This record gives sequence, C-alpha cells and structure tokens, in this order.
Amino acid sequence: MFASFIIMFFRYWHHNLINRDDIFWAKNIRKIVVNEEVGDTGRYNFGQKCVFWAAIIFLVLLLVSGVIIWRPYFAPAFSIPVIRFALMLHSFAAVALIVVIMVHIYAALWVKGTITAMVEGWVTRSWAKKHHPRWYREVRKTTEKETE
Repeated sequence: MFASFIIMFFRYWHHNLINRDDIFWAKNIRKIVVNEEVGDTGRYNFGQKCVFWAAIIFLVLLLVSGVIIWRPYFAPAFSIPVIRFALMLHSFAAVALIVVIMVHIYAALWVKGTITAMVEGWVTRSWAKKHHPRWYREVRKTTEKETE
C-alpha cells in the first residue's frame, strides 16, 4: 500500500500545491457547506489537497514508526522510550488516516457526481464547469488545440 501511495505522490504532488485560490476557498468554507461554489478551483480543491497531503504525511509517519516498533528486527537499535513514542505516534497516525479517509468518503457521497469521477475516472462537462472551473478551462484549451 505504501508503494502505491509513493507512486501516487510522484504522479499528483504538483497538482496539490496550495495557492491563493485555495486559501480563498478555505476562508469561504461556510458557503461551500451549503453548496455555494466559491473561487476559481483548479483540478483539485483545497479540501482534496488537504486529503492528499494528510494521507502522505500519515503514511510516512506509519512507515517510520512501524519500522521502529517492528521488534524482531529493530528492537536492539532503539531505546524503550523511543519505541513507546513510536507506538503512540503509529496509533495516532493510523486513527488520523482513518478519519481522513472517512471524511473523504463522506465528502464524495455529499457532492453529486463525485463518485463517478472517483470510480470511473470521468465527469460531465457541466459538473467540471461548476465544481472546478479553472480546470475545466484548462482541459478545454488543451482539447481545442488538439482538434485544430
């Protein structure tokens, strides 16, 4: 699982960099909760970017702390307090990642059309235009250039 997330990281990290539009999106979260679109959202909105970075951070924490608490191989290399701290960190990261995944699933069910995007890999033009207008324009420019 960790290897697949590393591949995901290198494939998508540049799409998930935070910009000014994301800060505007985050400041207007109340409007978003009541289904009002705000800002000029690109391929991913601020919430999706937070899920991406949280998953990466928590998976790295799980890997590092997991190596430390893997007793048969690494027990002599670490002191008891370090192993105890790693165990607490491992537990925290696991619970936090589960919460992030649950919020991700809830948000996907909440926004109509998102499940199709996640499962089938496509969205309608109207959905893209409404929820991710900047990304819609970018894709449209690309497809217009290809058809010329």
